Amino acid sequence: MNKTKEKVKLDEILKYLFSTSNKVLLKLLNAIFEEDFKENEVNLTVSNNEFIEDTLGVIRGDMFFDILKRDNNKVSYHLEFQTKNDNTMVIRMFEYGFKKAKENSNIDNSMRTLYFPKQKVIFFEENKNIEELLNLKIIFPNDQEVIYCVDIIKYWEFTEEELIKRKMYPLIPLQLFSLRKELEVAQKKNDILKIQQLSVIAKNLATKLANESKELFCENEILGEDFHKMLLAIQNLIEYLNRNYFNDDKLEEEVITMTKSLYDPEVEKQGIQKGIQKGIEQGIKQGIKQGEKKKSIEIAKKGILKGLDNETIMDLTELSIEEIELIRKEMSLN
Repeated sequence: MNKTKEKVKLDEILKYLFSTSNKVLLKLLNAIFEEDFKENEVNLTVSNNEFIEDTLGVIRGDMFFDILKRDNNKVSYHLEFQTKNDNTMVIRMFEYGFKKAKENSNIDNSMRTLYFPKQKVIFFEENKNIEELLNLKIIFPNDQEVIYCVDIIKYWEFTEEELIKRKMYPLIPLQLFSLRKELEVAQKKNDILKIQQLSVIAKNLATKLANESKELFCENEILGEDFHKMLLAIQNLIEYLNRNYFNDDKLEEEVITMTKSLYDPEVEKQGIQKGIQKGIEQGIKQGIKQGEKKKSIEIAKKGILKGLDNETIMDLTELSIEEIELIRKEMSLN
């Protein structure tokens, strides 16, 4: 498989990881954009990422999100994923931002207003030339200058422990991607031994990341669908690294077996636990009903002793006429 197809696959994996449940995705966006949205207070949706140009061409950003607050105010967010440094990135970010702002524009006091989304770029591969901000100077004909800035995130600076602490769960599988730079160097040098060593490291890391994902699932930090997607991402990233650098079919098979062995039993166990809990709840309800019934029978007996008629006892206890008659019969036999 050629590099272009593999790059496309990597982009798909990244976007797939951002299709997790709203519960998990909101925590991730909170961490990335330093917000504090609560799941029960906002509505999160993935918004349009394709924009038609005047030439009828289409430009596509990576991920756009809308968060609707209780007061009906909407905030838009935009994320781009970059594997390598690119000095045209800031121009593309401005273009994407402008397109989304145009889409969200409205007229306020007879003036058209554009609302740019909050934007960030996540760089995944280490590069010393990547700055803390992307900056673009815009000079208008009247010499007015505007500095347009976009914050960046250097993914390689995060460990999986830090990602868990910040609740950036969907990005955990991408720790495998940190091996690519070393693999590129080893491949160029034709260093077979180094590549083999990195293959072992990749397998061990995949196992570690999968187990950490399992723990998050067991702790109810992520849902079953999130757990499944994270394991699939681990499988696909191993496939990506293997087909570009390792060429070891056994590696892919072992990782697939490992992730399947984690997912199936844990999901089954979770289902059993939910079934037990449901059974307990039903038992409690049944117990309450039985307690209420017992109390009604005692009231009925007292009413019968006092000479009350069946209709009056029925009103007091909500027992049926047949049930009251049965109680009368049992009392007369004792």
